[in-house]
Amino acid sequence: MNSDNEDKPLTRSQRRRREDLVRAALKVFDEHGFEAARMDDVAREAEVAKGTVYLYFKNKEDLFQGMVRDVVGPALDSVRQAATLASWPPTERLEQLVRSLGRFLGTGDFRTILRLMIAEGPKHENLRQFYYSNIVEPGTAAIRQCLQDGEASGEFRQGSGQVAPQVLAGAPMIAAIWQILFADYAPLDTERLLDDHLKTVLGGLQVTAGQSSAAITH
Repeated sequence: MNSDNEDKPLTRSQRRRREDLVRAALKVFDEHGFEAARMDDVAREAEVAKGTVYLYFKNKEDLFQGMVRDVVGPALDSVRQAATLASWPPTERLEQLVRSLGRFLGTGDFRTILRLMIAEGPKHENLRQFYYSNIVEPGTAAIRQCLQDGEASGEFRQGSGQVAPQVLAGAPMIAAIWQILFADYAPLDTERLLDDHLKTVLGGLQVTAGQSSAAITH
């Protein structure tokens, strides 16, 4: 239910209703933007009474946050899992992490969220703070942990743990922005982009034969 009742488990029918509301919110926010969208519009799109929306979300901001959690949360979980697979070498974990990001960021739902955050984030500090704290910060922390583990194990060069996590997330994010702005002019082969990105980045991180993990390139 809404944030005041979020500790109460939902029944199966309530979960379905909440999912319907989130799908409706995605469409309404995408069409109208956060500022102009109304709870009435979401209720109409979901084909429910306006009061039903307030049973699950206390206001429009709460609905937006719930939408972001539902759309982005599962992908963030997969990134965290890839970053913390202790049985995998850091190189494989980073590959899995970047590919998971690439697959998710290429979805239409994420592109909707990204467009909204770029358009509405600067005008709504609460939305921007929520997105950073719940999505960006945990995601970059997962990448940073993987880089630090690789340095500690000697698989990555000394200093790799201080590499900006945005370097790893760069290609998936560029792919998402490209799909929004330029896909009709020049279709992008996302898999090839990720392959090239990983070869370039991992080539700079990995310790090669004859090198010591303490070697630092300048």
